[in-house]
Amino acid sequence: MRRTRSEHGVVAALFAVMVSTGVVIAMGALVIDVGQIALERQELQTGADAASWTIASRCVQKPADCTMAKQSLVASDYANRNTKDGSADAQICLSNQTALCTAWKSPGACPPTTVTGGTSVEVRTSTRTGTSTLLPPAFASAMSGSVSSGVMAGACGRVAWGPPGITKVLAMGISMCDWKRMTANGSTFYGPLSPLLSQLGLYSVLGLPAPTAAAESAIPMVTSAKVLLPLPSCTSPIDLTEPRGWVWLADNDLSPPDANCELTLKVGDLPRSFLLSGLTQGIPCAGRLQAQLASRQPVLVPIYDEVQGLLSLAPAYRIAGFAPFVFTGYTSLLGGLLSGVGSLLNGGLPGLLQSALCGLSQCILGYFTKTLVPLDSPTFGTGPNFGATVIGRTG
Repeated sequence: MRRTRSEHGVVAALFAVMVSTGVVIAMGALVIDVGQIALERQELQTGADAASWTIASRCVQKPADCTMAKQSLVASDYANRNTKDGSADAQICLSNQTALCTAWKSPGACPPTTVTGGTSVEVRTSTRTGTSTLLPPAFASAMSGSVSSGVMAGACGRVAWGPPGITKVLAMGISMCDWKRMTANGSTFYGPLSPLLSQLGLYSVLGLPAPTAAAESAIPMVTSAKVLLPLPSCTSPIDLTEPRGWVWLADNDLSPPDANCELTLKVGDLPRSFLLSGLTQGIPCAGRLQAQLASRQPVLVPIYDEVQGLLSLAPAYRIAGFAPFVFTGYTSLLGGLLSGVGSLLNGGLPGLLQSALCGLSQCILGYFTKTLVPLDSPTFGTGPNFGATVIGRTG
């Protein structure tokens, strides 16, 4: 049906009314100001993320420098450098130094996390424009009747790090005594022989010195007779009852490791070994050892601190943590069935004493290093850190 009245010009008339009353201008100003706030928050988030990850990495590399005073300066630097105007406020809180943390000023809070354990750093960034902590409206302030002085935008970034929790490791345990002896009780580590990634995705913490022949050491295999081996002691005074050496491991129910010679373990587990483990596991795991020698990269091994029932046919080894170890060679591991591989560092066994030692016992050669493993959802162990650290964003 034909309309009796024309509607031409109605839209133009409405637009004229809206312009004359400032509605269109106000809407435009609102859109621009909201966009400016969104951009400010994005810049603050970038600064919080960069600062939290950098601080966490620095804390892993130099724990002595992991203090609120030193790392607050890092947070401020990253917050400023990630804003267009080069100005932002930043606060941090280290989870192991909460007594020094101050009340948050930033409105941007980190989301809750289900990750427990480890150490974390939380960085919150917020607006700073000159001497003000408010982001002023670019256009709305020019509108008639505007009383807004601006808003404070904020963001948060949180990263946690610590020793690994439940993880897959090579089915070869090494005693805490030998770890202490070879690392000077956790103070001496070396970088891997080459920069390639290892099979487990581990990569070395930068700044470690290159290994030399002096870094290498021989570790004898544990014997059921608990023979006193002529190896330098890791305790003072000498404690001959402390477990020493290395051993093939199986699950607590004696089920073998997987096809890659790995077990899934956590701190406190009690994997077992038995008298003929060299035959049942040594041969299947020989390929993995040779692959580690070829790659010259760290592999995660369990560290044990106690042996339960050493004189039994299947003693249990209590897991204290996990350490990255670089294989550089081994002697005859199966009484001649698996021939030895000379040292990658100096072409032979390091020293006459260890040569004599490894002539009586099956030995592995190598050194301990440090590794850092980024994970999307990290799980942390409760034991000490033996050089293996996982790190991940938790907020």
